[in-house]
Amino acid sequence: MGTTDIDSLVTDFYQSVSFKLGEDSDFTYTSSLFTSNAILVNNSYGKPIIFNPVSFVKALVEQVTVGNLTQFVQRELYSKTEVFGKIAQRSSVYEYTFEDPSKGKLSTGVNYIQCILDDDKWLISSMAWSDESEESPIPHEYHIKRK
Repeated sequence: MGTTDIDSLVTDFYQSVSFKLGEDSDFTYTSSLFTSNAILVNNSYGKPIIFNPVSFVKALVEQVTVGNLTQFVQRELYSKTEVFGKIAQRSSVYEYTFEDPSKGKLSTGVNYIQCILDDDKWLISSMAWSDESEESPIPHEYHIKRK
């Protein structure tokens, strides 16, 4: 069990929350990537927005249902994973858009993801992210290739 399994886990997460205009969004798989008591923190705004896997998926579904979220595409640009025994820490630089990805600049940010190995399967135990801003640029050591 190496970083390849964690690579797959993180890729699965980003793909599970992504959908294009006109596609059905199905977030049922998303919560299965987390431990049941995982914590997810969006710290891109004035105050942190804290979720558990169920409330995170519920918030996504609500945004789609009321029409505030008609598409969302997110992918990883850079990652660094450190594993010690049955725990792992991943630094993940992401890009995302609520529009057609081929049109214009995509927003970026950093996601710190902690994982645990449980019954030979890696799961996300916590995740905290923040979008890039002028006050908080992505660190230079995260060598991302911007398109």
